[in-house]
Amino acid sequence: MTNNSLKKHGEPKPAIYLFRTVLDRPTRYSLRLSFWDSAADTFKTTELTGLGTDPGQYLHYPNDTCFHLDTDLVYRIEKLCGRDMESELEQLLWPFVDPGVQRKMEHFFYRGSNASALAPGGKLISFNGHSAHSFDKRRLHFLRFGATDQGRVFTMPPRLEAKLLNRSRDELEQYFLSEEARLREHELKSYLYASLDLQRHFTESFARSIPQALPAEKIDEAFLAELCLLNDDREFWQERMDFSRLPDYLVRYLILFFDSSFPRRNRGFEQAEEFMNDHRRPQRPGGKNRVSRDELATIFEESEETLRKASKKEITRLYRLKAKSIHPDTGGEQEAFIRLTEAYEELLRQKEGQ
Repeated sequence: MTNNSLKKHGEPKPAIYLFRTVLDRPTRYSLRLSFWDSAADTFKTTELTGLGTDPGQYLHYPNDTCFHLDTDLVYRIEKLCGRDMESELEQLLWPFVDPGVQRKMEHFFYRGSNASALAPGGKLISFNGHSAHSFDKRRLHFLRFGATDQGRVFTMPPRLEAKLLNRSRDELEQYFLSEEARLREHELKSYLYASLDLQRHFTESFARSIPQALPAEKIDEAFLAELCLLNDDREFWQERMDFSRLPDYLVRYLILFFDSSFPRRNRGFEQAEEFMNDHRRPQRPGGKNRVSRDELATIFEESEETLRKASKKEITRLYRLKAKSIHPDTGGEQEAFIRLTEAYEELLRQKEGQ
């Protein structure tokens, strides 16, 4: 199907969406419009109006059972868009409605709001002739099914995949930003591992389902390589002009990846790790030894108070810094590295027990 045959059916309707800053704190919000630019032959984005750090300021409550939108905001947006916008604005600002009012209104608020069904036999192709990007498909697949093994990502239900079509890149990234907020902390690294298809960099049979068992430094290298490829993908970024630096969306992924860790060990992980490491370092007889509080402070070269107050993220960061200097592959002592790892796991156990 060519672009011309697609265009005869009419251009996609411009879509309004809520934008939030990615890295800035406090988060700032605005309303943006995603639209098809026929002259540039691409989807673009324009900002309609800023909402500041609290979109809730544009909601008014005549009583404790309902709300209405600020009339000046509605008028301003309708004038810019040239159509009735109140219903769409209510949907966008619903997350900022007072929770008590939400509970009383949600039954009526969502009644009759069905997502449009995909026409029978409809082709999953965007207005500009492109199918959904593989990175978008992998992200959506993990968000819906939670699987690092994405063998069935390209047989995703059509109604689900349709969410990825006919949107500007910025609108899509804001959609994923909102969806990713539902991920738990221990899922973030698995999410990025699956989304960037890092498993293709490995030949191990368990790379699809147990990434924890792979060498961490190799995963890091694969992640950086794929992130750079995505950064340079001009078709993916549509209207983006500056390719000399990472966009905020990718900077955020960079931070999330290196500040998070894979889920804690399961038996499958242990078996894979034992298979990998039985020829690399000696095992302690009788299993791992517990590490005392004094020894924890000595091993990490931090005070007991610092370790007690540290979060799991901070503990992981300390472990990585220490591991770089004493890892056997960089000339360190095997026994010291084993003890460091045991101390790290002891600290994580203590945090989970708090």
